[in-house]
Amino acid sequence: MTKQGFWSALSRHPFGVLLVALFLMLVLAPSSSLFKQWNPNFYGMVTLAPLSLFVIGASMLTLWKRAHHHARHMFAGGVVLIVLVLGSVLTHHTWIPIQLIIQILFLSYVLGIVVRAVFQAKIITSDILCGAVSVYLLVGVLAGLGFVLIEYYVPGSFLINNMATDALAQRASFLEDPGSLLYFSFVTLTTVGYGDILPASAVARSAAILVAVLGQVLLMVQIARLVGMHVAQGSESRE
Repeated sequence: MTKQGFWSALSRHPFGVLLVALFLMLVLAPSSSLFKQWNPNFYGMVTLAPLSLFVIGASMLTLWKRAHHHARHMFAGGVVLIVLVLGSVLTHHTWIPIQLIIQILFLSYVLGIVVRAVFQAKIITSDILCGAVSVYLLVGVLAGLGFVLIEYYVPGSFLINNMATDALAQRASFLEDPGSLLYFSFVTLTTVGYGDILPASAVARSAAILVAVLGQVLLMVQIARLVGMHVAQGSESRE
């Protein structure tokens, strides 16, 4: 495949690119703190920056292909990218909520675009299937970022089970390794519940319940929608 053909294939499957980016995020984020062994300055939100940049880039491709007002969306995506880069250079804790809030707002908008595209689709294509899975994974990523934000503003909201340290040490652990709360997000979303990380505050418990319920509702609605579309396609083809 030529270089031009490769980029053409990517542009035809924006949800597929987004799905790959999200999949890398959920697989690599829990282990991102290991990079600190090679670079002591590589900790905190910096550990998620490369994965976040990939997700934001894929999101911008999705907006370009699926939404109107391209210039506005590219500007918004550019702002998010700049904030992520600055957050990687200026590693002070005051940048944590700024990065989180801007990412949450942007990815929430992307989530709305993907949901609309999936539910307005007339036929099931491979890209629409990728979009349906991306909705589920986007919710998990957003929940993980939300959990980090909760821990920042309400220290001690999450505890590591059987960890013999005080609340300040636990807070530092989560803020230096935010990938662990992304891991907790997907464990909660899928209702696996290993019990190694616990929601300790009222806000954290409410958020965890919301994420767990939302994960199951999303699965039911997505499956019902896709099955309905498949049945409709079959009826139309027979006619």
